[in-house]
Amino acid sequence: MALDKTFNSSSTGKSWQDKVLDADKIWAQVKSILAKQNLQLPTTPRRPDVRLIVNNISGHDIQFQNPGDHSGGKQELIPGEGDQTSVMIMVKGATLEEQYQNAKTLYTKYALGRKGLSQNFVTDLTKGKLAELIDEAYGPAPFQSQVSKLADVEWKEPNGISKILPEKGLYAAYGARPATEELVFLAQFHIYVKGTGTTSELVESSGMNIAVSTDWETQKETTRPIVPSVAKIYYGEHAARIPTAIVHPDGKVKEIDLKDGRIYAPIPPKKKNKTPKL
Repeated sequence: MALDKTFNSSSTGKSWQDKVLDADKIWAQVKSILAKQNLQLPTTPRRPDVRLIVNNISGHDIQFQNPGDHSGGKQELIPGEGDQTSVMIMVKGATLEEQYQNAKTLYTKYALGRKGLSQNFVTDLTKGKLAELIDEAYGPAPFQSQVSKLADVEWKEPNGISKILPEKGLYAAYGARPATEELVFLAQFHIYVKGTGTTSELVESSGMNIAVSTDWETQKETTRPIVPSVAKIYYGEHAARIPTAIVHPDGKVKEIDLKDGRIYAPIPPKKKNKTPKL
């Protein structure tokens, strides 16, 4: 009799054959184990992205659809007056150099530094003519304070070191912010397979990186999984030094390796002394 593969679990949305672990629960264990040692998870530098900041000097509001749908279908509105008059643009590119060149192309072609957020630029953006160059375009944001965050950045890419220097015009600028420090750890799941009369062999797996973010307003923590191949892009050479948590297939954290010589296991609860019966 064939198994019915259309059966779905209401709690996970996966078929009943699948094993789904909760990253929030794994993170809670990692945090607890380290807290008992009066420690916190070390942060890892994350590669910055090149962004293009363009000021709306038209004197009237400008609306457009973000090509990356950052706002969930809602149109972006960039005011022509006030202290929030600029649009933030994340440019495409597999490396910082590619992003930088794409930003330069936009900056030069539309004379953004001199004209700001022009109708010509917005029209091409709306018609999808800039889809190969722009990943996200959203706002509004304060122009001067955002521009002031751009800095000289060096980042080691697989093919060399990228040096990103800000380019600042009167009404637009592009460049990168310094690398941010992110909470992330690598969860490795130790699963063994034993053959007939053989010793158990550990399944080869790169595991799953789990990044932790904190909402600046509510301070609520959220987790997101990142496959190791993508993590190498995000964290570059620092990916090899991301702390590692060994996780049992049932979801229990067995050990944390901080990659600096310190390894910690959960502290077992103290056994209560039983009162002897008289």
